Amino acid sequence: YIRGEMPTVASQLKNLGYETFAMHPYRANGWNRKKVYEYFGFDTSYFKESFTDAPILREYTTDLATYQKIVDIYTSKTPGQPMFVFDVTMQNHSSYNMPWTGLERTSWLTGPMEGKFPTVDQYLSLIHESDRAFEELVEYFAQVEEPTMILLFGDHQPQVATSFYNRVLGTDPATAWAEKKQMVPFVLWANYDIPEEEGVELSLNYLSALLMDAANLPRTQYQAFLSRLRRQLPVINTVGIRDSAGNWYGERDALPQTLADQLTQYRILQYNNVFDKDERVPGVFALTE
Repeated sequence: YIRGEMPTVASQLKNLGYETFAMHPYRANGWNRKKVYEYFGFDTSYFKESFTDAPILREYTTDLATYQKIVDIYTSKTPGQPMFVFDVTMQNHSSYNMPWTGLERTSWLTGPMEGKFPTVDQYLSLIHESDRAFEELVEYFAQVEEPTMILLFGDHQPQVATSFYNRVLGTDPATAWAEKKQMVPFVLWANYDIPEEEGVELSLNYLSALLMDAANLPRTQYQAFLSRLRRQLPVINTVGIRDSAGNWYGERDALPQTLADQLTQYRILQYNNVFDKDERVPGVFALTE
């Protein structure tokens, strides 16, 4: 879908004076990332060839290696120059029945499920390594003077054995099972005081607006719209929609009319931004002067 310059968080921050970096320690041609990241407004991109000497777990570059690259970027930049890094990690990518090359077996299921789901055990050990790496990243930036914010998130739960999910999530109804599989934790941390919250549930489409608000940076009109929509429909994903009262709707047609109307507005905006480039409404998706 991306065939030219596109307003994004990267281009938004670039217009605010940030240097923008993207990294993904795998092949640059996946999802046409090398070209798309340019369209998105990233000044510099790092791919697999930038991590040739980095440590490997199973067959993928570690999370820690990408975090160390972030620190390298930070220490080599001009002091006071703001930077934005978008890091798509690879360490914990499926499948989870690979050889345990370089990976210590630190975590596993116990009790009745012990030894029955080796893919889950491998994933848990990988997450343990991710947790240790993230600790190092946070501890480093907790000591620096420049204000720093870190947003850590994922897009879905791991593709481990379906029988394991049936055991822990149940099988009926199927929609509820799918909804639970979409849920992942996220962390928004700063090395200075920001409002603290726990139990926040929202879908990924709202994260950019949340990030801009937390960083006290100017939002686009589109992000302001998303902040308003989130109050009514805090979760919108491929398997369903949840309203502010906690009601799940598997189909758009099942929404109350007022919520359906708001979702229609959202669909129109998305279409205008992604597909209707020649008629993209100016000043909605990018910051205005």
